[in-house]
Amino acid sequence: MKELKTFLQFGLRLLALPVVFIFYLLRKFVVLEFVLPNVTLFGHLALEPEKVLSNIATQGPRPVGEPKRVLIWSLGKSKDQVNKALVKIWRRELFVLPSAIVDAMHRASKWLPNFEMRVLQFDKLHENDHVLDSCESHLKFTSSEVKIGEKYLRDVGIEPEKPYICLIVREAAWAPPTTGPSSSGTLRSRSFEDFLLAADALADLGVAVIKLGAAGTFKTAGTKIIDYANSKDKSEFLDVYLPAHAKCVVSTMSGPDAVALVGRVPVLYVDIAQYSLCFAGTRLVTWVPARLISQKLGRALSLSEVFESGAGRFLGSSAFEQAGIKIEQSSPEQIRDYCLDFYQSLTNQKLDDGPMQNLYREKFHTLLSKNSVAKLAPFSSRLSPLFLEKYGDEFLA
Repeated sequence: MKELKTFLQFGLRLLALPVVFIFYLLRKFVVLEFVLPNVTLFGHLALEPEKVLSNIATQGPRPVGEPKRVLIWSLGKSKDQVNKALVKIWRRELFVLPSAIVDAMHRASKWLPNFEMRVLQFDKLHENDHVLDSCESHLKFTSSEVKIGEKYLRDVGIEPEKPYICLIVREAAWAPPTTGPSSSGTLRSRSFEDFLLAADALADLGVAVIKLGAAGTFKTAGTKIIDYANSKDKSEFLDVYLPAHAKCVVSTMSGPDAVALVGRVPVLYVDIAQYSLCFAGTRLVTWVPARLISQKLGRALSLSEVFESGAGRFLGSSAFEQAGIKIEQSSPEQIRDYCLDFYQSLTNQKLDDGPMQNLYREKFHTLLSKNSVAKLAPFSSRLSPLFLEKYGDEFLA
């Protein structure tokens, strides 16, 4: 069986060689690049194509005399695609070929002298996200898809023109600790009950709150929350449609909030301990850092101290433990206040761009630029004004 597979792969490369040779001859006029996004993780499948397309859109026309750039995308094997509805949407925007053909073309190109076709290398997902502020979303829905999304909203009592908030909590029961230095463990996990006060307070303002997430997570019976996660209506399509059309999203950092960013929907990230993973470049993001308490110093570390200690780039929960750093999360009452302030700032269109926000942006940009994969554009994200009010002096010291 293995020999047959190898034979078929070699045969496919031979068939691809004439096509590759044509581009070899035309290399002064046309440059082919292969793009291989991560299709196994929801957030990556959403953001990687969007950031590539947005980056190209912000660059404008290529200079006269430079070869035309053609991107050939592979969206992997069907069994590996985390959300086939999202793949279907992207196929309308991208030039996609089967992964076997893309692999054959790439390998065949190596047979020609000095002509290995380039595979586009992604920046880290959170880097260069300023491009999201520079153009409209490339995530387009057909009229029939919009009707499906609007029908769901009406079925749960929301008129499509009315605002709703998506609440995305990566619950601890669905993110069990794993091993390894990069394992996030429970760093982005919370008890959903910690967000009930926030959901009730938002609902009291007259805005609908929709709970996204995996089926079987915390059931919201007896609350004012619309429990889409556990409903019979849950589908891969609505997993994409709902965060992409929300008024805003509140999240502990999980895949669906990336869809919101792609749809240019503002996101409030609550209690982020992995500072380097924050989408800091875009004005769509407001965040509340988890306070990192040094057991040695007996106090919270400032933003500068976090990066000087190396903790700014920690990915795994074990790394914080070994460094003697305790992660302090917000109380349910604080979460409620952060969420209310965030929503009201969007509704009143009063975003705080005062001296403290600018100081945060400058400091965070400088600290994250060190050892960054890509050159970072100026940051436009915000710290929660309430967080700044309470902890700003110590955090930005």
